[in-house]
Amino acid sequence: MVTTAPAPARHRASRPPRRLPTVLLGLVAVLAVAGAVAVFVLRLGFAPVLSPSMEPAFAPGDLLVTRQVDARSVDVGDVVVLPRPDAPGERYAHRVVELDRSPAEPLVRTKGDNNAAADPQRLRITSSTVPVVVGHVSWIGRVALLGQYGGVRVAVIVFAGVCLLVAAKRALWDRR
Repeated sequence: MVTTAPAPARHRASRPPRRLPTVLLGLVAVLAVAGAVAVFVLRLGFAPVLSPSMEPAFAPGDLLVTRQVDARSVDVGDVVVLPRPDAPGERYAHRVVELDRSPAEPLVRTKGDNNAAADPQRLRITSSTVPVVVGHVSWIGRVALLGQYGGVRVAVIVFAGVCLLVAAKRALWDRR
């Protein structure tokens, strides 16, 4: 009687699961929710610094963090983000150096910290709220500025989509 040893079981070489894409996806989701809460609940906004007019307080490429406040509560010394009167659709951030609350809508004169003179125009604040700078993050504004180019936006959207598909494929395929 000949006995043979049982054939060794053929197992697929196990490899450690790839959890990094899932962890990154989860981290991005948490940051997105935190950002949404910051924007909607705390009424925060963001604006990149485009010029050196506010140096040394804010340099070009910094990202300003703003909070919507009642227009009547703006005070001299606040850094506000206002629409540029000479360029519709664009905004600028300067410090309030003069304020007149006597009319129905406040009038302000602003000045960049790095500018020799105040801005020539007095601006009437017609909205009920104004974005006032509450903080800044150095250099992050440069990334935000890339979003103004259509090709970069498309590339970022495609890259995010590919990352999502790869993460979903790995999550589903590795379960089998």
